[in-house]
Amino acid sequence: MSEVLPTSAGPVRRHLDLSTGHLPLAERDACELYLSSGGSVGRSCLGGPYGWMIYVPAEAEDVPQDVSPELAALMVWAREQNCHYIHFDRDGSIDETLPFYD
Repeated sequence: MSEVLPTSAGPVRRHLDLSTGHLPLAERDACELYLSSGGSVGRSCLGGPYGWMIYVPAEAEDVPQDVSPELAALMVWAREQNCHYIHFDRDGSIDETLPFYD
């Protein structure tokens, strides 16, 4: 399970920083749909002009059923790195060992 570091300001959680190119196009569209719909449909995320932050459930069975196999695999990999979130940023890190869709 991911470690949460307590601080005087509250818990600190880790995130995996990746390029938006590591997120499949359909998942990017689902993030944009979520943001434009006010959170009523699409992929649950936080977003801004340069990318998205997606929560990584602690247990594999808690991954939403509509998550693509590609995003599910990234979530597993993030959990193995003790990360609570994946930050997909257009200027984020490119990992040559991971699929790239852009």
